[in-house]
Amino acid sequence: MAIIQVTTAPSREQYEQVVKSVDLSNRPAGLILHAAAELPTGEVQIVDVYESVEAALAFRDNRLFPAFKEAGVFEAVQASPQPAPLEIFDLVH
Repeated sequence: MAIIQVTTAPSREQYEQVVKSVDLSNRPAGLILHAAAELPTGEVQIVDVYESVEAALAFRDNRLFPAFKEAGVFEAVQASPQPAPLEIFDLVH
């Protein structure tokens, strides 16, 4: 079952620091779509679509969390509410 996760980064600078470390040019297994947009507040809205919860968790544990640690934001991320994966019932791509 495909899932969607919507998250927010505090700033574009922090987003770019983390995404550089994650290196999305090496596409994560199970990733269908990744999009990021800067909001008027300066925050960054992030939308990820994965083939399964398992694929999203593998990316989180193996690449995203280490990138958060490298950027020095892991504790702040852990302290904020974690996104809940939502089952997709309609996906066009």
